[in-house]
Amino acid sequence: MRILHVTHQYRPAVGGAEKYITDLSEELVRRGHQVDVFTTRSVDYQTWRSELPRYEDLDGVNVYRFNSWERTPRKWAWLHYGFEHYWPRESRWYEPWIFLGSGPVCPAMFRRMLQQAEQYDVVHINNLHYSHAYPAYRAARLRGVPVVITPHVHVEQRATYDIGYLRSVLRGSAAILADTAEEKAFLDSHAFSDFVTVAGVGLQLDRLPSLDRAASRRQLGLPDDAFVVLFLGRKVEYKGIQLCVEALAELRRTRPNIYLLAVGPETDFSRQLWVHYSQLDGLIVRDTVSDEERLHALNACDVLALPSTGEAFGIVYLEAWAYGKPVIGANIASVSSLIEDSRDGYLIDPTKSNELAARVAALADRPELACTLGQRGHAKLERRYTLAHIGELVEGTYARVLRRRVSLARR
Repeated sequence: MRILHVTHQYRPAVGGAEKYITDLSEELVRRGHQVDVFTTRSVDYQTWRSELPRYEDLDGVNVYRFNSWERTPRKWAWLHYGFEHYWPRESRWYEPWIFLGSGPVCPAMFRRMLQQAEQYDVVHINNLHYSHAYPAYRAARLRGVPVVITPHVHVEQRATYDIGYLRSVLRGSAAILADTAEEKAFLDSHAFSDFVTVAGVGLQLDRLPSLDRAASRRQLGLPDDAFVVLFLGRKVEYKGIQLCVEALAELRRTRPNIYLLAVGPETDFSRQLWVHYSQLDGLIVRDTVSDEERLHALNACDVLALPSTGEAFGIVYLEAWAYGKPVIGANIASVSSLIEDSRDGYLIDPTKSNELAARVAALADRPELACTLGQRGHAKLERRYTLAHIGELVEGTYARVLRRRVSLARR
């Protein structure tokens, strides 16, 4: 098949959706398909600043990057203005403010799609709520090419799906690939499409090699006898970084061997947080790290805690399971579809730091329990969430869409 993936950002940009489409593109190439990617030159959704090369061949994937309008403070203000006024009135007058403020806005990408979309058998759009999705959808439909979308809907966050032009993409796509069963149930309940299937996210396990735990800890400045909680993700408020720090502050009063390793891109929110907790012992902070350092962090920790309230899936939980670590997530629809409470991790109330602290303490007191939970998570990963399995599901969805297209044409 000739496949076009359209995404807001692509490797080396960091993020769950970025990793999803990168890994999937490479897996489909390994399966013998031609995969081209249209994306931005950005590595930062805060600015959409154009930095990366216009073209690269990355492991057999043709990556074409386009300039996007930079997101300035004024455009952020447009976005907030649009959200503030859209939902109370449901007026399409405010949709352009959201579209332009959200970004990435890439006129050259839209023109190229109009010119070349007919070369492809299917257009697969990654991530609904950014502004690349709607023009890509319109261009594909205008050229008669079927659209598959992985929307990564955050059920708890209306901004990821509940805008008029976003709903039109969901309703008009030939197939929707949901990350979880909960996301599928949500999409089905809104009758967005008659073809919604659960594909999910997968890992290529040979890219997560075994590492020496003591060496990983030395590299990160962690004591050998510490019980280490890892936060791994962008340090924005909804990801739960403050809850993790508050839990650490509570635990350190009686357990000086507990550490929090906070890894991921810094934000204005996290920088203010570090000022407030500048005297807290046991807190080790790392900004954006290399892939190698990321794997060392996963290997060095005793438990991953990401009590995020805005996840479509949470690939980082899979990465922790790859190293046999238990995980702690927020009790929200998407995460509860992945983590089975008290079997391969824990689900907590994301507003209660004492609940997170209690779960960490229980694991610190019972190393055998932490090991059991992590091993169960690893078994689930191998059974359901390998990249080969996800690639097979997506490939099958493309084939079904094309068969359906042929059948309709014959009629």
